[in-house]
Amino acid sequence: MVLAVVGYVSQAPLWAAVDRSELKKGMSLPQVVQAFGLPASMEWVTFKGQAILMVFFESEDKGFFQGGPFGGDTVKREDGRAFLPLGFVTDQLTGWGKKFYLQITSPE
Repeated sequence: MVLAVVGYVSQAPLWAAVDRSELKKGMSLPQVVQAFGLPASMEWVTFKGQAILMVFFESEDKGFFQGGPFGGDTVKREDGRAFLPLGFVTDQLTGWGKKFYLQITSPE
């Protein structure tokens, strides 16, 4: 299967396991798409007047509290699937994970 996104072509499946050790602040969105494939979904969030593009990759839950009452680094959807959120400001990876997502989406 060949998928095209904003001029980039990926032969990866719609989602691939995101190796968190490969994520680095400052990566561009095209670099992330090239490394991990297409995100499952996207949304815009405004945090302290700054627009942040959140992209979500379907992923296994990983983290210290994996399986515990607090979960790991993914956010869960109503259907039970887990997604790793990544936040981009001006096409630069700024942060990722459940803690980051909750921080920028919680009312101040």
